[in-house]
Amino acid sequence: MHLLFLVAYYLLSLLIYLLIAAALVSWFPIDPSNRYIRLLHSLTDPILHPIRSLIPPIGGFSFDIMIAVFVLYLIRGVIAGAL
Repeated sequence: MHLLFLVAYYLLSLLIYLLIAAALVSWFPIDPSNRYIRLLHSLTDPILHPIRSLIPPIGGFSFDIMIAVFVLYLIRGVIAGAL
């Protein structure tokens, strides 16, 4: 059981880093047909899409990545407490 929590903890950490990378990539004019960018979006969009549907951009700013990272930090903290 300990190993399962540890794997989940590291997967959540990886997902947080991927979300931060997606946020950074969105600031630059990078070709969206790039295979690495498509891979990044295919990994992060399933998490961000439900948040985007609940909370639309406010004043041109989208808070979906920030909310997703916050929620994942909370979940990761619960898992760390279980370890």
